[in-house]
Amino acid sequence: MNIPISNFTRDARVPLGHCSTGPLELDLGKLMSGRCLIQGSSGAGKSQTLRRIIEEAFDYLTTIIVDPEGEFANLAAHIGATTVVARDYANDGLTALALRTRQHRIALHLDLADLEPDHRIEKAAAFFAGLLSAQREHWAHTVLVCIDEAHLLAPHMAASARDAETRRLGVATLTDMCARGRKRGIGTIIATQRLAKLASSVVSELHNHLIGLNVFDRDVARAADLLGFGSDQAALLRLLPPGEFFAFGPALAATPVLAKIDPTITPHIGRTPDLVAAADLGPDESRTLLDLENLREVAPARTSHAAMRGQRALDAFLLDPAAPAAARIVGALGNIAPNATTADDLARHLALPANDVDAGLDLLAAIGASDTMPRGDTRIARLSARLRLRVVDTPVVGLV
Repeated sequence: MNIPISNFTRDARVPLGHCSTGPLELDLGKLMSGRCLIQGSSGAGKSQTLRRIIEEAFDYLTTIIVDPEGEFANLAAHIGATTVVARDYANDGLTALALRTRQHRIALHLDLADLEPDHRIEKAAAFFAGLLSAQREHWAHTVLVCIDEAHLLAPHMAASARDAETRRLGVATLTDMCARGRKRGIGTIIATQRLAKLASSVVSELHNHLIGLNVFDRDVARAADLLGFGSDQAALLRLLPPGEFFAFGPALAATPVLAKIDPTITPHIGRTPDLVAAADLGPDESRTLLDLENLREVAPARTSHAAMRGQRALDAFLLDPAAPAAARIVGALGNIAPNATTADDLARHLALPANDVDAGLDLLAAIGASDTMPRGDTRIARLSARLRLRVVDTPVVGLV
């Protein structure tokens, strides 16, 4: 299909808010050249500010929303963007998706919610690689990539040694897109809670800044350095109310100005909820609603398995009729450790009868290999703490 390209005026400016000198506008042409950082502590209004930019800019260029927390679905509907849930697609599929998005100039909402941290980084990196790999004839299809909670995709530090390689992939890919995106028609806006959590190589590629409330000393120091503030001015960053940002950079203002961002059309899904008191219930009613008795962990029974040691215990396990199901359950639980799952999900995933899954879980509980609950419709299980320590780097806690 041949869709005509609208004229993109390099001096197009969109309204963001107001400052002491008048309206605050964002120059889209200079944004494409210099990219933009939106930073503020939780509740500062950074996601709302990103939302405001998207609402004003989507008429001028193709908009892609990269959404690690699944908070921008209503904005995607407002601008006519297609929502793609990343967990439903392989990494190669996301790379191909990015290429087709560039080719056909399709507004897109990439939902990265409900993914493990390493999978989220890998899928985002695969998508960014596709955007960069667009054929030269598609570079004229200008695209604005808006990334919320970017520290989840390019963290400053890895959570563990096992995560280090994934972190390097995320940081390298996002840095590369920022550094090489201009000639390829890619503009990038990155929003993050804390500068200390976002890779410094990514921050160094962002020449326009909207800096809001900061609380921690490291973040205040880095934000003040970006704005060219001394210690007295840096103290102001601790006092900013929600929705107020210091704006600075070629696309915003030649010198830092304090601005109030205008309201958005679409509501922010991830805003802090209003305060709601606890339900007025008596102890007995609370225990009934919580169904506490059926949530108790199954204590290892003093069966022959528990009493035996060494080779005799192994022989007894192998000869138990539930051993084949138990072995498959251990493999399934190991793949999702340290997370838990339900007995029903195990039955579906392993294509086993529910009774076989229950018998396997009972056997694993008897030898202390799983944390589980009594049999029932809501039975939940996961690997025991000692096994979780062998397969994951994440600190572990018990079910109850």
